[in-house]
Amino acid sequence: MKLLINEWRKYLKNTRSVIIIPLILLLTLIIYFSTMHFVVTHTSHSISKNDSDQVFLISIAICYSFINFISIIYSSNILSSEISKGTIKFILTRPYQRYKILLAKIAAITILMPVFLIISVIVSLLLHILTIHQMPEISIILKYTGIHSIFILAITIFFTAFALMLSSVFNSSALVTGSCIVYYFFADNLWEIINFFYLHLPEDGWIYKLNPLNVNSYLIKLMADAVEKPVQSEFFITLAANIVYALIFFLIATLIFRRRDISLSN
Repeated sequence: MKLLINEWRKYLKNTRSVIIIPLILLLTLIIYFSTMHFVVTHTSHSISKNDSDQVFLISIAICYSFINFISIIYSSNILSSEISKGTIKFILTRPYQRYKILLAKIAAITILMPVFLIISVIVSLLLHILTIHQMPEISIILKYTGIHSIFILAITIFFTAFALMLSSVFNSSALVTGSCIVYYFFADNLWEIINFFYLHLPEDGWIYKLNPLNVNSYLIKLMADAVEKPVQSEFFITLAANIVYALIFFLIATLIFRRRDISLSN
């Protein structure tokens, strides 16, 4: 628990984390709702309930996309920056088991990001009421927030574990960050090319869908479907596969990090 609190203190002491990033998101939401207010006030008919819900859904999607990208950036630097700066040596001198150090880093950012999303949803709701002058359905609010929170949890755990694995091997923070960003945006395209030229797996098969290069993109697709339709069992299967890969990454990171402890301590 003490390790977890120490990780949160690092975020709170970072001005960029506490002030600048939430301020950027707030300005983005203000611009979006101001635009929607302008559109609504300059139409001849009042906005329908469905249109109001759609406006709110887009605002949640904005929050989700912003926080999701921030979680990847944070995950990429959560260990690699400490190794590159040498501050990890002070942590290694303390009587903590090494896997607990890594676990605390994952837990800190995993808990922080969904909380950030919930706060953003509350701000979006207030701006929605002030500009659109309608209250979205409570069920819509809970469903949108719940689905996006689950996905942010999955993505954060996955990329934090992936970044920890890379950070255990490489000292460069820029390399780890760049690898995570490339993985997030282009891994599914790489898997599609590999499958097209070499494997020829059917795209509707589980092996193709749940490949580690494709699982996050497929989860995004299922999440988009879950927003409009009832949640299918395939969503939970893909979510479970995502978490399993994260556990594998974490195990590899722990094994490598233990071997690097000796050299870092020396």
